[in-house]
Amino acid sequence: MQIRPYKTGDREQVKDLVSNILDTEFSFGKKAYEYCDLDSIDSVYGGKREMFFVLVDKGGIGGTAGVKEETHRTAIIRRMFVAKHLRKKGYGGLLLDRAIDFCREKGYHEVVFHAANAMTSAIDLCRSRGFNEKEKLELGGINIIRFSLEL
Repeated sequence: MQIRPYKTGDREQVKDLVSNILDTEFSFGKKAYEYCDLDSIDSVYGGKREMFFVLVDKGGIGGTAGVKEETHRTAIIRRMFVAKHLRKKGYGGLLLDRAIDFCREKGYHEVVFHAANAMTSAIDLCRSRGFNEKEKLELGGINIIRFSLEL
């Protein structure tokens, strides 16, 4: 297993992984989480203080985590997904830790993560890393929780 920055050739595998997870596990996925960023990962996550990480195993892309600049002070972690067959093995934690480390390296003071109520594993992982619930949002009938971690 390796966590590395996204390469242009990863696009289809990343898009397949994320869309398959949203389609099969979170029926609200397309409504709450548009896919347009997955068509142009290079540019959407291409800022000097942004990055898109992939978890690579022998079968290809097995996980993702994107870091976007929300403000100069705050980064948002997006697209935290791990393939079903790789879950409960610590890979989600490795991806999240790498994204948080990147945020520290880039001088952010806060990291935020949004999760729908149904994303219980992601919520538990964030809490285990010290994220605190800041607010609840309602997006198109979906309840989204905004988590924050002070760096």
